[in-house]
Amino acid sequence: MPEGCVVDTSCLIVLDKVGLLSLLCEVYKVIYLPKSVVKEFGENLLPKCIRVIEVSSPLVRIFTDELNLGLGEAETIAYAYEQGMEAVIDDAKARKVAQKLSVKLTGTIGILIKAEKKGVIESSYQVVLKLKETGFRVSDDIVGKLKEK
Repeated sequence: MPEGCVVDTSCLIVLDKVGLLSLLCEVYKVIYLPKSVVKEFGENLLPKCIRVIEVSSPLVRIFTDELNLGLGEAETIAYAYEQGMEAVIDDAKARKVAQKLSVKLTGTIGILIKAEKKGVIESSYQVVLKLKETGFRVSDDIVGKLKEK
């Protein structure tokens, strides 16, 4: 089991919409959430494996002011970069910034695939179909690949 990762708000929201927020604790021992992510998402629903962190990196200002990322995305990337940790981000622009910094990345779908491999869920494909019903955007190509595996 990977030790931990830092998670942006979008993953929390979509997993919560389908009742699978606790899945994060099944895949990782510890989930780190920047305070800005907790502020966006709310702290009432957080699973027990969550550790709220204060991110005071100078990178945050660069990411928000110069690259126009949201505060949650900026703090997630900065913390992952500085701690050498995996980041869970779905936003394409934020993922590009993280990739340029060589931050190890996954997204909500990556979490679902890991959960399926561990036997926590039966089918990442079926969960993605539920996520699509809630407005989660995923390409038909990715959905097709999940169906085929």
